[in-house]
Amino acid sequence: MFSSDKVLQEIVYLLGLNGGKMNLLKLMKELYLIDREAIAERDTSVSGDIFFSMKHGPVLSLTLNMLNDLNGSEWGEWLESLPAKYYNDIAVKKETELALLSEKDKEYISTVSERFRHYTSFQLEDYTHKNLPEWHDPQNSSKKIRYCDIMRALGRSDAEIREAKEEYEFVCGLNDAL
Repeated sequence: MFSSDKVLQEIVYLLGLNGGKMNLLKLMKELYLIDREAIAERDTSVSGDIFFSMKHGPVLSLTLNMLNDLNGSEWGEWLESLPAKYYNDIAVKKETELALLSEKDKEYISTVSERFRHYTSFQLEDYTHKNLPEWHDPQNSSKKIRYCDIMRALGRSDAEIREAKEEYEFVCGLNDAL
């Protein structure tokens, strides 16, 4: 499930690994790739966000909306948007605790950050277009990417996808009952 507090901590941690700021386009691609790594290994994402194919590649929908409106979002206290050539840079304004991130979450973040550190925003966009079969060009619109689309692209069978869905629904049901 999406937790804006946890995603804020994820972003602050990722930005910290990159000198305190990143271009929004690159940030969104890396956040997606972090979730994809987690889904590949443990059938669940770090962010709990909803994924969409957009013109420049896959994005985390709720996260993108909050980053596009930092002045009106609860994240405005910790993050700021700085003018840049194509897409604004997102920078850490104030540190936050990282208590909601597990060591495994931090490992996914660090691994993706290191792997793509030397990519420009547009090189990373190109990478997601060419290497992620779940992304489809939405023709200047957007198209939802479902977990099963990602899992199928990762080589999971229909049985494995069903099992992951049942487990997720069971865990969510338990959380709702608490």
